[in-house]
Amino acid sequence: MKRRIITACTALLLGTGAWMPAAQAASFSSIQPYLTDYKYGFTDGAKLVSKPVYDEFSRYSNYTIVTKAGKQGILDNKTGKEITPAIWDNIQLPSPGKIAIVQKGGWSQYVDLTNGKLSAKFAGAHTYYLSAAHDTVINMVGQTSMLLDPSGKELIKPFAGKLSFVELVNPQDADNPDANPVRYPLASVGKQITLYDPATFAPKFTLKNAELIPNEGGPKTAYLKVRSGGKEGLVDVSGKNVLAPNYKALYFWNNGFVRVEGPKGAGLWKDGRMLAEPQFAGVEILGNEKDVYLTMDKDTVTYYSISKRTSHTLRKGAQYLRDGYVLGQDTQTGLYGIVEIGGKTVVPFAYPKVEGPPAAQVLVRADGKKGLIPGWNKPMREPEFWFDSYTTLGSYSMLSIKDGNRIGLYSESKGLIFPPQENTVISYDSSTNQVLVRTADGKTTAYGFDGEIKGDSAPPREEVLSERLKSTGTPGTGYVLVDRQTGETISKAYRSIYMERGGSKLIVAIGAKVADLYSETGELLTKDIQIPQVPDSPYQPSVSFATIDNVTYTAGVKADSDKVALIQIAGGQIQPVTDFAYETVTARNTSGKLFFMLSRPDGSYDVWAKLNGQMARQLEGISELVAQEGLDRLFVRQGIGWDVYTSEGKRVTNGGYRSLNYLDTGDGKPGAIAYQDARTGLYGLLGVGGNVLTGPNYENIYLSKSVFPQIWNDAGQPPYLFTARQQIGYLGQDGKELFHTAFLTKSPVLTYRPMTVQAFPAYQSLVRQNALELIALDKPYSWQVGIDSKRQFFANLALYLGLPKEAGKEEVLAYLVSKGIIKEDANRTIMSENDLYALCYYMETGQASQMTSLDLLRWANSRGLVRGKNPEPIMDLYAYYHELFFRELLHTPAGKKAAQPKKLSAAALTPAQKQMLTSMILVGGKPVEQLPLPLPQDTMAKALQTLTDQYNKQAKQLLAAYLAQN
Repeated sequence: MKRRIITACTALLLGTGAWMPAAQAASFSSIQPYLTDYKYGFTDGAKLVSKPVYDEFSRYSNYTIVTKAGKQGILDNKTGKEITPAIWDNIQLPSPGKIAIVQKGGWSQYVDLTNGKLSAKFAGAHTYYLSAAHDTVINMVGQTSMLLDPSGKELIKPFAGKLSFVELVNPQDADNPDANPVRYPLASVGKQITLYDPATFAPKFTLKNAELIPNEGGPKTAYLKVRSGGKEGLVDVSGKNVLAPNYKALYFWNNGFVRVEGPKGAGLWKDGRMLAEPQFAGVEILGNEKDVYLTMDKDTVTYYSISKRTSHTLRKGAQYLRDGYVLGQDTQTGLYGIVEIGGKTVVPFAYPKVEGPPAAQVLVRADGKKGLIPGWNKPMREPEFWFDSYTTLGSYSMLSIKDGNRIGLYSESKGLIFPPQENTVISYDSSTNQVLVRTADGKTTAYGFDGEIKGDSAPPREEVLSERLKSTGTPGTGYVLVDRQTGETISKAYRSIYMERGGSKLIVAIGAKVADLYSETGELLTKDIQIPQVPDSPYQPSVSFATIDNVTYTAGVKADSDKVALIQIAGGQIQPVTDFAYETVTARNTSGKLFFMLSRPDGSYDVWAKLNGQMARQLEGISELVAQEGLDRLFVRQGIGWDVYTSEGKRVTNGGYRSLNYLDTGDGKPGAIAYQDARTGLYGLLGVGGNVLTGPNYENIYLSKSVFPQIWNDAGQPPYLFTARQQIGYLGQDGKELFHTAFLTKSPVLTYRPMTVQAFPAYQSLVRQNALELIALDKPYSWQVGIDSKRQFFANLALYLGLPKEAGKEEVLAYLVSKGIIKEDANRTIMSENDLYALCYYMETGQASQMTSLDLLRWANSRGLVRGKNPEPIMDLYAYYHELFFRELLHTPAGKKAAQPKKLSAAALTPAQKQMLTSMILVGGKPVEQLPLPLPQDTMAKALQTLTDQYNKQAKQLLAAYLAQN
C-alpha cells in the first residue's frame, strides 16, 4: 500500500547526536521508517541511515523502493545503503530476485542489486509468469531481446529480434475450456521463428520462411498459426505442419474449431479433419456446442452433428433455440417447424409464421391463433394451448395470455399456471415484483416470477421441526404447531415458528410482541414468563439465545410488566436469574467467554456472568463496556473514566482513564493497551494484565503497522510508534523506548478549502445524517451519544407531534394511529419503513395519506426515501429513521423557517463536528486525512479554532444554501 505525502520542503543536517541520544540507541534487524516534517527517512535503530527526504516508499523482502520528487530509487533493507539513487521514472522488483528493472526516458535497464551495475538499454521490459519451474521471467525487448531470470541469469541470450510468448494446450484438450495451457517463449528473427522449451530453454524447432500470427486474446489452441509465402497454416509444438500453409486466412474458434478461408469460400477444420471444405458462403459454430456446426449457401443453412454424422438443411434465417433444437422453414414449403440436430422433427413444419422475441416466441397457425414455444428447462414439443395475444408482466418470465374474452397467466418456468377465464384482470406490482390475478369473484392471487403463489393466497407451507412436531400455515393466516403422529393442532397461530439453531432444541413461536417456547415434544414452556422480541429491528433475530454449560439463557418478561430479566431454560423449566428490572438483555463474549449486559432504565448496565458454576452479577451500574477480540479483558467505563477488568469482572486498574485502546500486534505475541491519562490527556502503555509499562508521556501511540502498512510483513518492525513533544519514535513490546528523532522541525504549511456549500461536502453529509449536530429548531430535539436510538427517535417524534417528550414508542404509535397517519396493525412490533413513509407524507402535506401502499411507495421513491432494490441491512433502524425524519423536516416550509445554525465551540466540538471541520484542512496542498500521522495536538487545535470561527461567521449562509438546494 502506498501513501503520497506532499508538505513543505525540509532542510536538515544529519547528525546522530542532534537527533537521537546515544542512550536511546537500539539495533533493528532491518531499517525502519520515520517521519520528519511529513517526509520519510530510515533508521537502523542506532543511527539515521537516510535523511527524511522521501515522499513515499514500498517495502519488499530485501529492498525498499523510495520516491523523491516523483523519481524512484532503491535502499537495502539491512543497511539502508542506496543501491541506486532516486532518479528513475519507475522501478520493478521481480520477486524473489537479485535484479531490479528500472525505467527512465522511455528506456528500460536492469540493475544487479548486489553491486549496482547497470545493463545495456532496452526499449521495454515485461515480467511474465512462465511455469511452476520459472514462475517469473523478464522479457527485455527492443532491437535486441533477451529473457532473464530474477536472479539475473540469462535464460535466452541476447539476439537481434523479437521475443514473445505463445500459449498452447495439448491437442486432446483443445475443446476443454478448463485446460491449462503451457506458455512457450518464441523468437522471431526476420522471417524465421524459433520455439523454446519452457523448462530447459533449448530450441524445440526453428522454421525458416515463416512468421508467427499472434493469437492474442483468442480461444485456447494446440497450434501455432504461421504465415509462409503469403499463405496461412497451422504448426504443432514439434514444428510439424498440421494444416499446410495454403489458405488466405485462418481463425481460431472455441472448442478447437478453425475457420478456413480459401479462394472459393469458407470452410471449417477441427482435430486434423476438414469438416467442411472452404467453398461455402459462410460457416458458424454455436457458442460452446462441441458437436454442432453450420454451413451457409445463398438461400439455405445446414446444421451438422459431428458425432451422429447427420445434417438438416433449412431455409436461410433458421434459429438455434437450445439443447440442439432449431426453429426454421422447410426448404420446399416455407412452413415453420422445429427439428433436433442429429435427431427427428419435434414440431412439424406446418406453421406459416413465427412471432415474438426469443424469450416469448410463438408459432402462428393458419387461423391466426398463437402457441408458445416451450422455454428453458421445459420439454420441447408442440404448443399445448392456443390464444390470440399476450402481454409481458415485468419481464418475459410471466405473460398475460388473452384468448377472446378470456385471460390467463403463463410462467416460463411453470407453464400455464392460470388457464384463460372470463372477467379476469391480471396486473404487475413493481413494488413487490409480483403478478396479481383477480378473478370474477373478486379474489386476488399473487404470483412470484418463479410461478409460485405468494402471500395469503399461497398454499399452506409445512416444515418438520422435530420427530414429534411440524409447523404449517401461511404468512397471512399465521403458523401453528401440529402433532405429526395425530395430526392435531396443539398451538395458537403465530407469525412464525422455527427450531432454534443453537443446540437448545427449543421451538420458537413468534407472536405479535412476545415469543413462546415449546419443547421438541410440544410442551409449552412459557406459561408465566414469555420472551420479549428484541432488538427492535427487522434485520436481526426477534429473539436470541446463548448457551453456557448446557443451560440456555435469554430475556424474559411477565405479562403484567414491560421490564425484563435474564432467564435460564434447563430441564424443561424456565427460571429467572435476575429481578425483572431491566430494559434489555444482550449476550457478549470476550476470548470465547460469554457474559450478559443488562440495561437499566437510567441507561446504565449490569454485567452477569458465570463464576464458579453460578450465574452472578459481576459488575453493577457501569456506563459502557468494550470487549476486545482476542483479549481476555474488558474495558469498562463508570462515570467518565475507563478501567481494565478481567472477564470475571475483577478490576485490575484504578486509573479512571480518559480512553483505552487495545493495540494488537497480530504476531501471536500479547499486545498492549494504550491509555489516555484523565488529567493531562497524554498517552501511555499498559500490559494486558493492567500493569503500567510507560507513564503518560506521549501525545499519541499507534501500532507501527497501522502507520507504516508498507512493512506489515517485516518481522523486525518494532510494535509501537509514538509522537511526543515534536518527536517521533518506536516503543518495544515492553514499552521501552527504542528510538526517537524529530517529528517536526518547523510548522506545517496549512491552508483551508473555501467554506461554501459546494466545496464543503462534509457539511452537507452531516446535515443529512444528523441535522441536530449543526441545526437548532424551535423545540428541544436531541440526539445524544450513548442513549438508546429507539428512545431518542420516539422522544423527538413526540416533540414534533406535540406529545410529552417522555412519551415512548407505544404512546407515539398509538397517537399516529388515532390520527390516521399510519394504519392500525395489531401485529405491529416496529415502526416499519411504510409507516415512516406515511409519517413523511403527513409532514409534507399536513394530511394523512389515503393512498394505497403501492402509491405511497411511489411517492416515497420520488422523495428519495426508498433505498432501492437489494439494499444493505439497516443495523440501527431508529438512527436511520432519525436521519430521514430530520431530512424531511428540513424539506417542509415550517422546518426551513424554524431551522437556525448552532454556534460551535472549538473547545467542545463533538466527534462529528470535528471530523467535518478537519476535512477542510490542507497540509502542503493535500487533505490532512491523507497524512500517515495526524498533526500535533496544538497545531490541530489552532486549525480547528480558525475553522470554528470561520464556520460560525458563515453558518447562516451555509444553512440557507443547503435549504435552498433541498
